[in-house]
Amino acid sequence: MKYPNKLPFLATPIIITVLLVSLALAPTMAQQAVAPAPKPQTLAELQTRIAALLDQPQFAPARWGVRILTEQGKIIFERDADKLFMPASNMKLYTTAAALDAFGPDFRFRTSVYADGRIRNGVLHGNLILYGRGDPNLSARFEQGLDQLEEFKPAEKIAAIESLADQIKASGIRLVTGDLIGDDSYFATGWLGSGWEWDDAQFYYGAEVSALTVNDNAVTFTITPSRHAGQAPAITVRPRTAYVRIINRAKTLGEQTRIGVHRPLGSNTVEFFGTIPRGAAPFQVNIAIHDPASFAATLLKEALARRGIRVAGRIRRVDAVARIERPLNETRLKEIASLSSQPLAVLLKVINKPSQNLHTELLLRQLGVLCGGPAELDDYGRPQSAEARGIAVLKQFLQKAGIDTQPLSLRDGSGLSRQNLISPLATSRLLEFMAAHEHASVFRNSLPVAGIDGTLRTRMRDTAAAGNVRAKTGSLTYVRALSGYLTTKGGQTLIFSLMGNNYTGAGAEMSGIFDQICVLLAEYEGEL
Repeated sequence: MKYPNKLPFLATPIIITVLLVSLALAPTMAQQAVAPAPKPQTLAELQTRIAALLDQPQFAPARWGVRILTEQGKIIFERDADKLFMPASNMKLYTTAAALDAFGPDFRFRTSVYADGRIRNGVLHGNLILYGRGDPNLSARFEQGLDQLEEFKPAEKIAAIESLADQIKASGIRLVTGDLIGDDSYFATGWLGSGWEWDDAQFYYGAEVSALTVNDNAVTFTITPSRHAGQAPAITVRPRTAYVRIINRAKTLGEQTRIGVHRPLGSNTVEFFGTIPRGAAPFQVNIAIHDPASFAATLLKEALARRGIRVAGRIRRVDAVARIERPLNETRLKEIASLSSQPLAVLLKVINKPSQNLHTELLLRQLGVLCGGPAELDDYGRPQSAEARGIAVLKQFLQKAGIDTQPLSLRDGSGLSRQNLISPLATSRLLEFMAAHEHASVFRNSLPVAGIDGTLRTRMRDTAAAGNVRAKTGSLTYVRALSGYLTTKGGQTLIFSLMGNNYTGAGAEMSGIFDQICVLLAEYEGEL
């Protein structure tokens, strides 16, 4: 589940654990059935079965939006397909499709380290600038091999930062007399997405957005109980860094792990409280950091120190507003280290399969910077945000795909904002457009596969939909969505967009309905 339901105290992991267990145990409609109903033999029977699933009494207060059609455009089933719904992570379909169309599957992003000053006898007389261009690859998840990109991986050190430090050492620099600057001016953007809720911001899935992003702008804390009851547990942070400050108010007590975590907005002080039993397994939690550019610069400074390279000055951040007065002049600077990202085709899998929010937001801002034309200043002398420019580019792409954007509300790239409003009609048309796109296979291969990987790994196993359905999930409190492609037993490819809003019961029940619809479609052998 990508976005935990909002509870009165979201930061209490035991409550989150109870929630996840309850969802896992909540019987889906398929599990409740005593015996499977006969498979539909005709299109009319198929439509009747789908309607019966949606019309069950417990879903009376909810809203369903459904559009299912063949690859040739024949409508199989519709329910309020033109109405607007909160899509949750179905928004990622829009952003990743637009980026693939704009950049192509082989596009890569580059991160640079510049010497801003003269280098003499191993001394840089000036500043060292770590300049980000929105590369999400500076992350431990990319150190595990391309077959293990889906999970956030805690690591002692970040290999990308270590590589930059090695290159700086190889340049001969042993002392920097000035500052180490984390420069994320490539994006003019706020740290949080438009319409995001404040209580998401301390967790990894609500991490701040920056052109200089390292380790998904999050750290992993591990809480290990003491051997002695009543004592504080040990707390470690990965990657190892002094950037975050830990306040440990937790105790080794009790019979259940009840650890609470709190990081105030605008702070990198993380407070832990609650209890963990003696002998319990260590507890891990991924917490977003504040001010990603300064975090990245701190990690680089610490890596340089391990190599005997001293930075005499302080850590500073330079953003787009500061660059108005002093633009980055790359011709005057000397690039002494650099990294290039994985190709976009790989990045799309990291976004769509595990539903990675931050990486999607980086892509949206890349669209704004690279395709949005020159940035203009607003009435306050600030540059127009890369996010707003990215939304404008996204709308242009959707219009090219034959989608009327006038009724839609597009507020972010990832779907974390509850102010996004899209329709199954628009989403299915997007999927139709991408099915005929020159990079159709890249787009389709980026989607989770039922019963195999990503957010569909545990769903629709041992059914005709397993290994067949390729679709993007969406999950917010009271919101579920599933949109993508499948093939019937009759050999016909179907495009579908399924959305449910305003159901206050277990989200797994809405997801269960979607799964049953997909299984019905996958099993269907008749003519469509």
